[in-house]
Amino acid sequence: MKKNWFKRLLLSYLPIFFFIALALILLSAISASELTKKETVRANNVFADHVMQMIDHTMRTIDQQMIKEIQTNEKITQFYAQYYTGNSTMTLYDVSYKLRELIANTPMIDSIYLVRQSDYTVLSNTLMAPMEEFGDREFIRNALQQGGSLKWTDARAYKEFDDQIRSSQVVTLVKNVPLLGGKQGIIVVNVQTSAIQNLIKDMTESNVNFIQLTDHLGKPIVDSKSAGKVLSEVTSDYTGWRIQSGLLNDNPPLFIVSYSSLWMAMNLLMIGIGLIWIVYVTRRNYQPIESILARIDSYAAQRSSSLAGMSGQDEFRFIETALDDLVERTMTFQKQREEDIIFRKRNFFKEMIDGTRPISKEQFEAEMRLYGLQEDIGLIVMAVVEIDKYAEYCSRYNQRDQYLLKFALSSVVTEISQNEGIRVWMEWTSNAQLSAMVHLPADAETTVLASQMFDKVKLWVNQHLAYTVTIGIGALIDGIDEVPGSHEEALEALQYKSSLGGNRIIEHGEVAAKSQGEVYKHLHWMRSMGQKFRLGDKEWRLELDQLFRELIDGLFTRDDVYAILHYLIYHMQREVMELPSELQDIWTNETLPQLSEALERLDTISELEQEFTIVLTAAFEQMDRLRTSRTHHPLMLRVKEYLNEHYANPDLSLTYLSGEFELNAKYLSQMFKEEFGVNFLDYLGNVRIQQAKRLLMETGESIQEIGIQVGYPNVRSFMRVFKKLAGVTPGEYRKKE
Repeated sequence: MKKNWFKRLLLSYLPIFFFIALALILLSAISASELTKKETVRANNVFADHVMQMIDHTMRTIDQQMIKEIQTNEKITQFYAQYYTGNSTMTLYDVSYKLRELIANTPMIDSIYLVRQSDYTVLSNTLMAPMEEFGDREFIRNALQQGGSLKWTDARAYKEFDDQIRSSQVVTLVKNVPLLGGKQGIIVVNVQTSAIQNLIKDMTESNVNFIQLTDHLGKPIVDSKSAGKVLSEVTSDYTGWRIQSGLLNDNPPLFIVSYSSLWMAMNLLMIGIGLIWIVYVTRRNYQPIESILARIDSYAAQRSSSLAGMSGQDEFRFIETALDDLVERTMTFQKQREEDIIFRKRNFFKEMIDGTRPISKEQFEAEMRLYGLQEDIGLIVMAVVEIDKYAEYCSRYNQRDQYLLKFALSSVVTEISQNEGIRVWMEWTSNAQLSAMVHLPADAETTVLASQMFDKVKLWVNQHLAYTVTIGIGALIDGIDEVPGSHEEALEALQYKSSLGGNRIIEHGEVAAKSQGEVYKHLHWMRSMGQKFRLGDKEWRLELDQLFRELIDGLFTRDDVYAILHYLIYHMQREVMELPSELQDIWTNETLPQLSEALERLDTISELEQEFTIVLTAAFEQMDRLRTSRTHHPLMLRVKEYLNEHYANPDLSLTYLSGEFELNAKYLSQMFKEEFGVNFLDYLGNVRIQQAKRLLMETGESIQEIGIQVGYPNVRSFMRVFKKLAGVTPGEYRKKE
């Protein structure tokens, strides 16, 4: 039905809407003009003051950090000491490493170098040279002559090497060593002006205002835009730098025309015209509605209808009620009958496939006559069509589109079956599954015809719909009483979709003949993978790949795959809980919920493997970054490598390692446990026993000889530790493997 009346009303009222809206906008803009002017100046002052506070805070932080290093860092103190008798080479390396660490941890710092006044030696994070060979020697001379710390200098050019082509624009902080007196030398910290500009980049990039940061001499440090009208100026009490901020010249001036009596008259005129227009259009378009109301009232009075006396309510509601009453009177009985048949048909189908009540051949034929289906049974094959990735399907489409796509699927099954000369009765037995009873000819010996028909359904879905389906097919039967068994076989065939993959036809006879994997055959891989993940060993990825290969090749059902991977998550949870709290937080707050969510969405093993790999790799890299950021991480890696290389040394102990690495034994044990989540003795024992297992398998040497090779000269100690970690004695292990 064409909605000419609705379109006419819509096109009539739209100009009125825009006309009145324009008047309201003009009134609002005029009333807010003065407030806008005042707020612009105030906001600009707040903006400039905030930028200066942020710059001061950043520069003070660097200043305080340098004071802390001068007062607390023993290596820097040793560098300046005139009669230092320790390992000077190691001291220089540690100081240079510390400078690089300061630069890496403080992105604002461009370069740091130390000047020792006793021999005028300069040490930076990249070189050590006499002052006369250093590119910034003029600045050093001036700083030493002034004999005092400089907070922050004006912008200046800085070169580290004489042959350096391009110099950097920096501001410099100079600190005496020691802080009071400064007789030993100075520390010079350079911050590029571009870094300061990047610091306030997000706040100053605007097409409306500009900001300029200048030093004591008025030389620009940061200049975001070309100059314009200055609205505010702030000078730092700490650096002495000055910020000027205002509006750009190329922006239009902030003014609004004053509100006059002429504007008032124009607005009143526009409102009056709008009111007249609304009244005129409403009266003109109301005449057809009035005529319809009169006819309905007349009909209701003649027929003693329930509509009589209701014309006094809202006209549109009255017309809607009359139309609903008319449609309801003509369609109620037919609709009720159709709904009853649809519900009864669906309920009968469900009872038949569930086997909840016995159904005879006569009952089946009677039901078929009621539903308008053919009565003869013939040979039957039960099939279940399942939508792949149903969770993703639900998130992608709204409820209405889901119904439309399911209707399209059931329609194409009906159409293709008719083209193939096969009768199909199907119902949606769950949200994602369409169960189908396929009637085959009496001379059919296998389910080939059903497989060919559903193969065409699968191809059509791939070409025309945005999702895929997997079809499970049960055994061929010849009686109604065997329908529940065939349907159960079709559902069981779909269980193997996780291993075989989706978008395919799975016949129960094929998967039942194949050997199936053992559910907990590879638990040792899970344990080994969890340990390597905890220890930061990248080989955990290889064992994860091998585990998923075994799951795919082993033909596991969906429930089996769920149980195996749930145990994997549980075991990795136990291993990670041995790590420090910050590493546990990564697993508990981020990784574990993502793995559990991925497992709940399990559709195929291949897709689940991709999700597990991505989530675990991200967690491993995040944990590795936290470990690397610790100051003792490189040292603990060296200790771990030393244990892996010298495990055969029977004297290897915490006391031995404390001498090798010049650390307190208790402190070394604590750091090792904190870094890798395992104590020193357990890790060493595990390394030795793993090597012993390899020698037991690859060589024919005696148990005593193997014990000596892995660091156990006492054979009883070797056997005791081996049985504790492996669960069996060395001899039993060799026979078993």
